[in-house]
Amino acid sequence: MFKQSFLPHTLLLAGGILLTLAVLVASETGNVRLRESYNEVIRSQRVQTQLAALNGELVNAEAGQRGFLLTGKDSYLDPYYEALPRINELMAHIRADYATDPEALQMFGETSKQISSKLNEMALTLLYGKRDLAVALDLVRTDYGKQTMDNARRGLDRLQAREADTVAHRLEGAERDVQLSRYGIALLTAINIVLLIAVGLGHAKRLTMSEGARAQAEEEGLRLDRKVRARTRQLSALAGHLQRVTEDEKTRLARELHDELGAILTAIKLDLHWVRRRVQESQPEAADKLSRVMLHVDQGIQIKRRLIEDLRPTVLLNLGLRAALLQLVEDVAARNHWESEISVPEELPRLRDDAAIALYRIAQESLTNASKYSQATHIRLSVGYTDEQLTLTVHDDGKGLPPDFDAGSTAGHHGLLGMEQRVTALGGSMDIVSSPNTGVSICVEVPLTASVLAPAEEPIGETQPE
Repeated sequence: MFKQSFLPHTLLLAGGILLTLAVLVASETGNVRLRESYNEVIRSQRVQTQLAALNGELVNAEAGQRGFLLTGKDSYLDPYYEALPRINELMAHIRADYATDPEALQMFGETSKQISSKLNEMALTLLYGKRDLAVALDLVRTDYGKQTMDNARRGLDRLQAREADTVAHRLEGAERDVQLSRYGIALLTAINIVLLIAVGLGHAKRLTMSEGARAQAEEEGLRLDRKVRARTRQLSALAGHLQRVTEDEKTRLARELHDELGAILTAIKLDLHWVRRRVQESQPEAADKLSRVMLHVDQGIQIKRRLIEDLRPTVLLNLGLRAALLQLVEDVAARNHWESEISVPEELPRLRDDAAIALYRIAQESLTNASKYSQATHIRLSVGYTDEQLTLTVHDDGKGLPPDFDAGSTAGHHGLLGMEQRVTALGGSMDIVSSPNTGVSICVEVPLTASVLAPAEEPIGETQPE
């Protein structure tokens, strides 16, 4: 029912928008034509002015010529000499204005020929007049100058009449465009009024009909929120369980590597040592080969020990969290050529194995991220505690996290997400502070509750033989 009542208003609104767009397009098209007409009228008026000025200069030039022929005084030639450059300049301007109008340009070309003929006639007459005024006057009496002047004037008159027609035509078109624009604005106003009324009525109706739907949506939102919270708790519990399972699996693998692979490598080394003593004198080349094999076995033993330390740090299990953190910082700083600074109290609260390994992994992951991405030269790790909580802080002086990093969300950053899951499993919080070229500070706060602290009778960790 809601959709059926909403559909007509949608169609009405869509139709009104389309019609409005059409009116706007038509109005803009009319405005473009108005601008073109305005520019064309200005051009035509400018050309008319130039044509009139050109005609006037021709008259001035002819007047100067006639005055000289009648009086024989050179001073009467001043208007003639002044008009010649103006005539050439005006003709150049008119020709430039007609550059985009082939028909007008052709008409002006014919008129230019008549003007040139008139100028040539005046120049020839003056040439004869300076030698013999009588001959020049006889040349004037032939009416050839009058004919050339009339031809030039008629050409200029035709061009002015054409420009006047152009102006009139453009003004008529502009008047039509103005009327169409007025009609379009009136139509657009009417459409907007109708649309506002229709949308207002439809909106009021929809508000009335949506009260029940809103209440139902709010109830559904609360139900979904409860479900999301429950699912989040389940996922957090699952993440903690997976981390515990992972650590247990690492412990099992470390034990198997130590007990089985370690025993095999040790036995191989002993047997090789026995064989090398037997063949050292009789077959020195074989003894050398056995020595190299023993070196490879030693490398395998070192790799086995490093793998065991990565899987389950024996220092953490045997000597506690403080010693494990000191060794971790020392090893990572030496490997990356860092300056290091560590501040850990001599005595730390007794923590359960899972809490201690979680804090160790958080420090380990922080230093791993710094070695991969930060380009740091100095790191600082500090641990502090009160009766209520324990605080672990790792800081580097590198280039910092990317500018688009959201400190409130670790989504997409799997290392940080794993650290956050470990902190959440301990009931604590993690704060990340970073800005460009100032490094990264990771601060972890864990409450010292019964789930974190080890009972007095529980050992901190099993002592694992090496």
